[in-house]
Amino acid sequence: MFAKLKKKIAEEAATGPRPGGRMPRSISKESITSIGADSGDDFASDGSSSRDDLPFQLLRRNGQIRKLEAKLSDYAEQLRLLQKTKEKLEIALEKHQDSSMKKLQEQNETYQANRAKMAEGMALALEKKDQEWMDKMALLEKEKVALSSRLNEMMEQSLSLFQKRDDLDELEGFQQQELAKVKHMLLRKEELLGQKEKELQQQKLKPEMEPEVKEKRQDVKADKPERPEKPCPENPVPTPGPSTTTITTTVTNNADLNDSREINFEYLKHVVLKFMSSREAEAYQLIKAVSVLLNFTREEENMLKETLEYKMSWFGSKPSPKGIIRPSISGTPTHWS
Repeated sequence: MFAKLKKKIAEEAATGPRPGGRMPRSISKESITSIGADSGDDFASDGSSSRDDLPFQLLRRNGQIRKLEAKLSDYAEQLRLLQKTKEKLEIALEKHQDSSMKKLQEQNETYQANRAKMAEGMALALEKKDQEWMDKMALLEKEKVALSSRLNEMMEQSLSLFQKRDDLDELEGFQQQELAKVKHMLLRKEELLGQKEKELQQQKLKPEMEPEVKEKRQDVKADKPERPEKPCPENPVPTPGPSTTTITTTVTNNADLNDSREINFEYLKHVVLKFMSSREAEAYQLIKAVSVLLNFTREEENMLKETLEYKMSWFGSKPSPKGIIRPSISGTPTHWS
């Protein structure tokens, strides 16, 4: 008879909230209304068949109504509790929102402060970096200027070296010319010396041959008949004797010696002027020529080289004179102190 009502109650008991638990609003009133409607329908359908059991059914229905009213009161209590819980939750939510907003605002303020501080730090760091870059640029500019000046110096040194090389080439050509002149002079002197040696040999042979010539002349005069003497000229031409030949040879030798001395003096003057007016590197090349012309010894030539090397170098001590100063005309040799 009340099968559907029992089924509904069983379903609600199975699915409904326990006492003290939560129950949704949509379930309480609608479920009660639907249960009452269903029970009314059942009662209407069964009323025609069992009118005799009506008191018993009313009692049972009253019991069910009381149960439903008890349930309804429970549901109302639960609803009231839920309403209070809702209000508490709303208050808690509002408080939570307020605290969250406050925390968010504090975090925002902290973020803004940190951001400003970070921006200030970044600005200081950038300014410091800019200053460092400016210092580096200034240092690089100084290094650039120094390198440029050094490059200019190296270019000047290169030009000077090229000029020195050209001067050395010119000096080498000049030395070759001077050597050719010296060779020519030596060949000429050798020829003159050979001629003088021949003349000396002839002069030595003449006194030895003179007695034999006189004897032959006497023999010839003895064999020849006497002839009338011819008148002698007033100024007879004297025959050149050995003394005249010797004087002529001596005069020729002195003239050649004077010529050679003049040539040597001019060449020596030219070399010495070139040596005194040239640079150290060029003068170093002329040491050999000066040593040959002035008859320097090995020690004097080395001393001249050491003096020039001392002038050409940045460091080093001045060389001390060694050996003997030879007088040019007369006098005794003087030692270096």
